[in-house]
Formats: sequence, C-alpha cells, structure tokens
Amino acid sequence: MNNRNFSYTIMEALRGLVKNRFMSAASVLTLASCLFMFSASFCIVANLNYLLYQVEGMMSIVVFLDNDISTEDLDSLLEQVYEIPHITEISFVSSQQALEKFREGLDESAHMLDGLEMDNPLQASLELDIDNINNWDTVEGYLYEIDGGVIEINQNGRSTAVALTAINNVLRVISSMIIIGLGIISMVIILNTIRIAVNNRRIEINIMKYVGATDAFIRGPFIMEGLIIGLLGALVPLGIIYMLYGPAMDVLNERLPVMDFYFRSHTDILQLLSPLLLIIGILIGIMGSSISIRRYLNV
Repeated sequence: MNNRNFSYTIMEALRGLVKNRFMSAASVLTLASCLFMFSASFCIVANLNYLLYQVEGMMSIVVFLDNDISTEDLDSLLEQVYEIPHITEISFVSSQQALEKFREGLDESAHMLDGLEMDNPLQASLELDIDNINNWDTVEGYLYEIDGGVIEINQNGRSTAVALTAINNVLRVISSMIIIGLGIISMVIILNTIRIAVNNRRIEINIMKYVGATDAFIRGPFIMEGLIIGLLGALVPLGIIYMLYGPAMDVLNERLPVMDFYFRSHTDILQLLSPLLLIIGILIGIMGSSISIRRYLNV
C-alpha cells in the first residue's frame, strides 16, 4: 500500500467513524468496558499471584524435636531428612534460639519471658523450606515415617497459601466468563457499526468496483475503522488504570493488615497490561470489522 492509498484509508475510516459517531462511540465504550473488567481482574489476579509468591517464600515445615535428643540421633535424623525430595533448605533452631526469636517478636513485652532461660519450654526444631506447596503432603508423609526424636510437625503459612490459591482460581474463572461475554457483545456492536458504514456507502462501493478498485482497497477503510475502535477501546481503560491503580494500592497498603507483603508496583502493572490491552483491543476491532465485511460486503 503506497502513501496515497494509506492516507485515503485513514481519511475514509475517520469519515466513517464521524458519520456513524453514535454507533462508533457505543462500540468504543462497550469494548472499553470489557477491557476495563479485564484490566481490573488482571490487577487483582496479578497481585494475588505476587502475594502467593511471597507467601510461598515464607512457608516452611517445622519439625519439633525432643530437647533430650542426642547428637548422634540428631545427625541420623538430619541424614534422613536430607534424603527427602522437594526440600530446598534445612535450618536447625535450638530451643535457646527459638526463645530469642519469640522474645524479638514480643518487642516491648519481651520482659515477660525473663527467667525462662533456665527452664525453657520451647523445643528445638528443624525448619524445612519446600519447593512447591503441592509437595507439602508428600514431604510430610516422609517425615512421619522417620523414627527418633520427632515430636510434632507444623506447617507454617500453608493455610494462607491454600486460601490465596483458591481465591485466585475462582477469580480467574469468573473474570474469564465476564470477559468472554463482554468480548462477544463488543464484537457484535463493532460488527453492526461496520455493517451500517457499508450500507451507507453501498452506492459508492459499487462505483469503485465498476471502475476496477481491488477488494483490498475497498475493505481497507472498514478494517481501519475496526482497528481505530479497538485502539480507542484499549486506551480508555488503560488511562483509567494509570490514574487509579497507584492511589488504590496506597489505600490498601495503609488500611489492610498485609503484614510484610507487598503489592505489584504501578510500573510493573502498566508494563504487563499495556501491550496486552492494546493487542486484545486491536484484534477484537479488526476481527469484528472483518466478519462484518465478509457477511455484508459482496466484494
């Protein structure tokens, strides 16, 4: 396509959008609504995944040991634990170290533990980091088969990780259903917008065909209309996310008890979301216009 034909395609597409401005605006707004729902779901799921990643980094299986365990029994136990698959790191915490950790966690109330050094009620333990939450039951099964010195096995953080995973999966299903439904509605409205444009220019199109215009030349402006609708439909929700995401995350960080967890940064979200929205919006616009032309334009 030379520069002259490209300029013609752009100008005719803009003229068609202005002439059918109400249907064009409806197409843009419907697509923007669909993509905004997608954007909101994307932000929620992305942050849940990020929180889950942080939780998995904090998760561990704690194996409490008998304080009377001998050095030989401890070495034997460690040898058996090292052979268990899916364990990425093993840390030994003595009863004295456990007491110090407990004291640090109490901050100003740490004085309540004064005097326990000589009669420490806390057990020594092994803290085991697991490569994936799905392997916890397997590791726990191996641990229960080990004899000697093990009093109790505790899973730190698993309930939080399981809850986040369940919420994440439900949100993915719900958001996918909403996006598919709104995507179909957007496609139908874009299809009708292009159909009206084709009907309004049918005489002109017949003349163009009579004088030898190619199919691609005739289709070009309508494809461009769909592309512009798709682009605008993507830019609107992207602008809304750009303005609202930062303040929304600031409010959540201030008001929600998320401990030491962090949300995705404004920059990270935009870098991930921008190309995705633009590609989806343009593809929906082009597909809608292409289907409309095939159905209603006999070229």
